[in-house]
Amino acid sequence: MDNQTERKWYQKPVTVVLFLILFFPAGLYLMWKNELWSKTSRIVVSVFFGLLVLGNINKANETNSNFSNSSNENRTITFDEAKQFMRTRLSNVNQTLMASKTVVFDGKKVYMFMSVAEDGSTCISGVSEFRLEVMSTDCGNTEMKIQEWNNL
Repeated sequence: MDNQTERKWYQKPVTVVLFLILFFPAGLYLMWKNELWSKTSRIVVSVFFGLLVLGNINKANETNSNFSNSSNENRTITFDEAKQFMRTRLSNVNQTLMASKTVVFDGKKVYMFMSVAEDGSTCISGVSEFRLEVMSTDCGNTEMKIQEWNNL
């Protein structure tokens, strides 16, 4: 009898391949236990499936992150939350918060912040009431930025 007919159903290459595709961990176990292919082939297949698993874990984390972000989209950001966010952000880039105010643009609140950098330049940044992130920042000459600030 040849080697193929002596094997049980779960030891045959076709079954192991099907288990690798449909029942990944069991297929990997059968592939290593039955030693159907060379060690190099088994290592390549194991690395391939390992990368697939890691890729899917990363996608799952991104999906969960997107879901949690989307569930918070209906919540509006308060002025105090935006101000604390900007204080933290500005301290990370060695800037000092000098002034803050709320501006209504097209019926939506935009929280505006004026900061000064260590080099003396002045920046005006905006944070939307819908998302806790900087929408824009414009830095330049202090006199010009104070004029722009007063015109907001």
